[in-house]
Amino acid sequence: MAPWLSLCMIVKNEAHQLRRCLQSVQPWVDEIIIVDTGSTDNTIAIAREFTPHVHSVVWQADFAAARNAALAYATGEWVFYIDADEELVVTDPRWRDQLTAESAGAINQWSLLRREQAEDRHWSEFWNVRFGRRFPDLHFVGALHEQLHYRERPAVLGELQGVYLLHHSQQSRAQFLAKLRDRNIPILEKMVQQGDRRLLTLVCLGDHYAACGDNERAQAWYEQALEQIAPAIEQGILPKETTWLRHLLFWVSYRAFEAKDYETAQYYLSYGLRFFDRYPPLLYVAGVLIFELGLPRGALPYFHRCLDLFEGGTYDRAEPFDRQWMTTQPAYSLGYTYMTLQERDRAIAYFQKTLEFNPDYPPAQMYLQQLLTASVNQS
Repeated sequence: MAPWLSLCMIVKNEAHQLRRCLQSVQPWVDEIIIVDTGSTDNTIAIAREFTPHVHSVVWQADFAAARNAALAYATGEWVFYIDADEELVVTDPRWRDQLTAESAGAINQWSLLRREQAEDRHWSEFWNVRFGRRFPDLHFVGALHEQLHYRERPAVLGELQGVYLLHHSQQSRAQFLAKLRDRNIPILEKMVQQGDRRLLTLVCLGDHYAACGDNERAQAWYEQALEQIAPAIEQGILPKETTWLRHLLFWVSYRAFEAKDYETAQYYLSYGLRFFDRYPPLLYVAGVLIFELGLPRGALPYFHRCLDLFEGGTYDRAEPFDRQWMTTQPAYSLGYTYMTLQERDRAIAYFQKTLEFNPDYPPAQMYLQQLLTASVNQS
């Protein structure tokens, strides 16, 4: 019987975690294809424990090229890709039925939720396309942050239930920054030089330089990204490409707020919340802006909305973001706002909630202690 679901992977020096990844996916796929890009550890030997389809290619500083090399060996109707630092977690053993359901006949790509395992990484879960129907025109694009793409047909997306990816980050902060500086930034800048001016590429360059502490270059790339979407914002429409648009609008509105340029902050927030009203970072900035403009009661619904989206699990999962924007920060801002409004009991409750999210948050500790002391003295 011909394979139905092919797993395609690219690896390099992943001996410390490859076995965990492959053990998680082996029961669910019909074919495993692994392309190694230059390992010097035991990666290839571990890969051969799971599949005879292990190949080697020369690394060309291009992730799409490496993944396309793996894709070329696939024979299944569907292809699935995963990274060695990820694990497939199955909560419904019938999850594969979704790919063949009659009602899903038009779908040719599927997303999985990806969650963070590491305690020191506080990113929200998000949907990530990992499955593609293997039509002849299926291929990967993008030398970094590569994506599945069809040359001759539109992508029709579905969201798989009953299964998700767990990301195991074992890098130190220094290792992470070295990867951004020495590998990612050169690849991204080469992509731009070759004409790739997608919003994704420009925003990622801004993020990478910001993470490495080069704020001047970060701002220059963010501004180029804003130039790309300026016509759409002026017309009040969504640009064709929305990958990292939420994050970009959050960045520019928050930076404007910090600079006390409230008009600019309001401009980008009004646009962003028109389309992304379940994205907590934008809602949070709207709340602090309204508070700063002297309307504390007007700020309350925005902070409450952030917490409600978190507690109900209904927040926007198109992009990952720091979970503090729907947990610690809105809870603290509610405490501070209610304290400003002299509603002591509510202030106490939300400062306590802040410390449930982050027990070591100093401002909440300080104000909670002040309020509790005042309550004791008055009694």
